[in-house]
Amino acid sequence: GLDKGVAGLRIAYSPDLGYANVDPSVRKVIDAAAKVFEDLGANVEEKAPGFENPLPIFLTHWGVGAAGALGSLPEIEKTKMEPALREFVEKGREIALSDYSDAMTRRAELCVHMRGFHREYDLLLTPTMAVPAFDVGERSPSNVEDFSDWSPFSYPFNLTQQPACSIPCGFTEAGLPIGL
Repeated sequence: GLDKGVAGLRIAYSPDLGYANVDPSVRKVIDAAAKVFEDLGANVEEKAPGFENPLPIFLTHWGVGAAGALGSLPEIEKTKMEPALREFVEKGREIALSDYSDAMTRRAELCVHMRGFHREYDLLLTPTMAVPAFDVGERSPSNVEDFSDWSPFSYPFNLTQQPACSIPCGFTEAGLPIGL
């Protein structure tokens, strides 16, 4: 129904989900994008959705999934994987069933929490990434080591299986694109 406009929608705007470190150049553009929704008649409130960083839950699910999908490949095939993925598959094989079961419970709790959150809000606006775009062909920004530091806005909603999209909303002063 977004083709009918956003006037009257209840929108939560969370520039950091309550735990992410967001580059100031991204924050500036995202703040302006949230203001556009207000200008179009939406009721926008800055509010974090109220959950802790679910990275441990995600890593458990991702590790078990990677181990299940790739762990039984012949060794010759594993040598073709990026070293970080190969290491992740091996770590995933070591995850205990009790830890996986706990992660499943915590994932379900997060889903229930977000269902309640969306009873109050029609949409949740966040940055797509915590940092400006980085060079094509690079796996991560040069100044950030862990993917969760530059990509904290995707895995929470992969876990909850909520619909999400990223739309261009502006550029940094250096001309790099920012997503909302």
